[in-house]
Amino acid sequence: LSHSPDIIPYGIMPVENPNQFFIIDNWKKDVGKDLLTSYENYIYLRASNLAGKDQKGRFYLYWAKASLLLYPNFWKDQVIKTQNGQDYYEFSVTKEGKVVSGDNIQGTFIWKPEMITCDHYCLIGRIVTDDHLNPIPEVGDVESFAHFIANNINYAWRNVTVVERDVPTKSVDVEYEEGDLEADIHFLLRCTNVPVGAEVMLTCSSPGTIPALNIQRQKVTNPESQVFGIVCHVPRNWEGKLTYNYFANGVKPTKGFDIQVEPVLVNDVGHHLYKFGKSLEALGIPQEIRGIGPKTGIRLGGHKIKAY
Repeated sequence: LSHSPDIIPYGIMPVENPNQFFIIDNWKKDVGKDLLTSYENYIYLRASNLAGKDQKGRFYLYWAKASLLLYPNFWKDQVIKTQNGQDYYEFSVTKEGKVVSGDNIQGTFIWKPEMITCDHYCLIGRIVTDDHLNPIPEVGDVESFAHFIANNINYAWRNVTVVERDVPTKSVDVEYEEGDLEADIHFLLRCTNVPVGAEVMLTCSSPGTIPALNIQRQKVTNPESQVFGIVCHVPRNWEGKLTYNYFANGVKPTKGFDIQVEPVLVNDVGHHLYKFGKSLEALGIPQEIRGIGPKTGIRLGGHKIKAY
């Protein structure tokens, strides 16, 4: 009851292909992880369709502090939202099929838990379909609670631990708004005079970009200048909060220390903005994400962490 493998806390980076990973590769495995404080954690729900027909439905996810008896009034108003801000994740599933949360429109569930000492949280998953609405009941005594547990198989429960690990030395949020034209944008983390051994990371929990806008933790090896990046297709009117993190790892910042996040619009030959840009090499864009053929880039802005 308290450790469902179908509620899957999975850390601070999203899974690239949830269906492949959680259903095809690991359906009979519990791949859940501890939650990390100070970060938005990705949480997935999965289920098997037992109805004998195609279905549409919704996943809901709630949280509560640990209690021996988790009466619904403890958690019914403590909703965990999806990446696009909904209280639920909508799905469709084929007859005898399986489904997991996580797509490029809704994302999956995200939660930034507070540190809890000598205790843990409980996550409660709920499935709603047209045939089974599964309303949250008013439960006020042990017998009615026992009836609720015994007669609601479309609920799942999981105890989760929050750990204080890999807390960044500095974390900065910055907003990004694409405007009314879609584009391929290179998002860069430019490190200047950052000591060897320090690490940087860029995350964004807003769904919609292809691929997801995340640069995993990267270790600095060139103290003078080093650039890490990812190229994403950003849809029109997309908005997101980017979080860039610095991990000192016990190393003091040096004089001129500077970490900057930069969006760069890259244009091919023939584009009317091509002649106004700089070469990708001059902009420091890593070779592995430059693509094929001559291109130029225009730096659209920047936001930095700086040591004085």
